[in-house]
Amino acid sequence: MERPSVWARIKAFTRGEQDAETLYAYKRAGAPVHDQLDAAERRRFEFAATGISPFAMSAQVGLELACTWNAFALQTLGDKMLEADEVADPDSVGFVPPVTFDQVEGYYEGVQRWLAYASRATHDPSFTLPPHTLPAKLPDWSPVEPCPRPHLDAMIAALRAMQVHLEAAMLALEKNTPEADLPKLSRLRGLFAEAVTASNYAASMYAPRASQALHEQIEERAKKAIEDIYLVGQYVSYPALLLDPPKAPAGKGKRGAAQSEVLRGSTPLPRESGFDPWVMTDPNSLSYLKKDAGVRRVLDDMWALDPDPRASVGLWEDIRAAEDRGDVKYARHPNGSLVGYYFCAPYAAIYEAVRPVIIGDTPVPRGQRFTIECAPEGTRVGYPFKREVVLGSFRPSIIDYCDPDQPSPHDE
Repeated sequence: MERPSVWARIKAFTRGEQDAETLYAYKRAGAPVHDQLDAAERRRFEFAATGISPFAMSAQVGLELACTWNAFALQTLGDKMLEADEVADPDSVGFVPPVTFDQVEGYYEGVQRWLAYASRATHDPSFTLPPHTLPAKLPDWSPVEPCPRPHLDAMIAALRAMQVHLEAAMLALEKNTPEADLPKLSRLRGLFAEAVTASNYAASMYAPRASQALHEQIEERAKKAIEDIYLVGQYVSYPALLLDPPKAPAGKGKRGAAQSEVLRGSTPLPRESGFDPWVMTDPNSLSYLKKDAGVRRVLDDMWALDPDPRASVGLWEDIRAAEDRGDVKYARHPNGSLVGYYFCAPYAAIYEAVRPVIIGDTPVPRGQRFTIECAPEGTRVGYPFKREVVLGSFRPSIIDYCDPDQPSPHDE
């Protein structure tokens, strides 16, 4: 998308609209979802050729298909909303109302997460999602009632696109379900029929220039239909979701069976036997960092002020599990030397993703450098404890001693 003209900027400013540059960047970044969808469909056909019932689908295939469906649905909703806004207001293309910005941003952020999950499932037979991740609910609707007219136009367009794909997937599932699983199929057929009927009803009511009263009725039905189509699409993609939540597949990793599950929650915390305050610090730099009194003080403060040390350690455990699987490695410079540790607590090593990976709730693309930060800066003067996965290129920097009595200079 070209940058908006000066006139478009002035017009958008007078209306209180927001620059949508970030949204269009998300749109471009999520475009590969269509290639992922094609690949997932090929996987569906390959699975069907095995003669195994869709209701006995492996977790690896099921997670890939369900996560790809979620990414596709959210990308479609985001794309259609941007397109509808462009049609409704061509003079300020590149800017959107705040309510549209928030709604589309919520969709596109979900696309990133689901694409990463799908890619991970494709490459890692042992991958499983956290409990209750699937089936997932649609992101919340914007609180504005009634919704803007372009939103309704986008809902109907997205609903039609989602329904076309869902119908094709359901047809393939019915074709490949053996007689023994027909009772299970009947339940899914009922949910599918209900969702498609609601979708068709909302689409048939729709008129681009409907009265306000009709607009509100269509909006209510369209929202419910999209929610239902989104949910049923997950069931059709991975039918076992309708019966039982997905379980971690059995198998042996580098350290034995289901090692990544064992690691989560197994690290001793403060006041527990075996606790190591340096556990999350870069092991390649420990001998140097342990000599720094400032670093020792920061780590003491970090553990003392962290409101949820289990969550912090959980990020490190995710990295260790990914390292065991070969999904991440220590980041290195072109000359082969280690990039080293991050400048802020817990002074963790900087890693590089060998394959797409999820650390905590953060998707990390292949080739991306990343680390974790658990910083107590400013916590004694009212600032929240900072716990996050940090993505970046990581240049040399002066070490930060994270003073809990001062706000972070990086936030000012």
